[in-house]
Amino acid sequence: MIVASGCSKKVAGVDRSGVKATELNIANVDFEYLTASSRIKFQSEGQNVSATANIRIKKDSVIWISVTPGFGIEAARAIINRDSVSLVNRLEKEYRSYNFQELSKKYNFTINYDLLQAILLGDMPRSLVDKDQVKQETNYFMVRQIEGPVVIDNFIDRQLLKVERVTMVEREKSGSARNRKNTLNLKYSDFKQLDEEILPFSNLVSLDYRQRGQKRRTQIDIKHKKVSIVNEALRFPFSVPDKYVRR
Repeated sequence: MIVASGCSKKVAGVDRSGVKATELNIANVDFEYLTASSRIKFQSEGQNVSATANIRIKKDSVIWISVTPGFGIEAARAIINRDSVSLVNRLEKEYRSYNFQELSKKYNFTINYDLLQAILLGDMPRSLVDKDQVKQETNYFMVRQIEGPVVIDNFIDRQLLKVERVTMVEREKSGSARNRKNTLNLKYSDFKQLDEEILPFSNLVSLDYRQRGQKRRTQIDIKHKKVSIVNEALRFPFSVPDKYVRR
């Protein structure tokens, strides 16, 4: 792996004054199949889990995750499709399954496949359109997107044209800062070169939301140890044993 920051300075000073959002040519990761070996720390109400995860992705289609806390024994397996998320917990002999509407209701924030894939890859959660607002700063472009009650600010490195930070804020109808409800912050760092692609090997996710009137926080720290883009089709095996209980 070659640290991307070592070569990124070569494209400094690019003049994009008056550029439209769709002309930024953001460098999202291009692939068909990808594998990753990662370390994931998950913190939420009453939960604090750290484990190794093997990840497989067919871009824009399916994400498969196998979680191993230690000793090489799989503790959980998840599969994420365009419309749902399913998880098997082998330690508790139980499983959970949500469509994205249910998952969004659970965390009181809009969650979909594209957002979860972007979190793993360090990409923009939403595609660019001409109406998106572009603000230029010394070291980055800030692209603001409005999607219903959600305001999305993407902070894009001017040299790498990679997203470094994303803030998604869901606001009340009044739109005032005082009435902001739920916030999702994504922070991407440790960019490295992978074949022709550049992607972050450290991704931090913080979700602040309200649940039953109480403030909650969920934080996920993902550190990729090895990432490979592969040409051959991957398998995504997933099944629920008959005796497992649905939670």
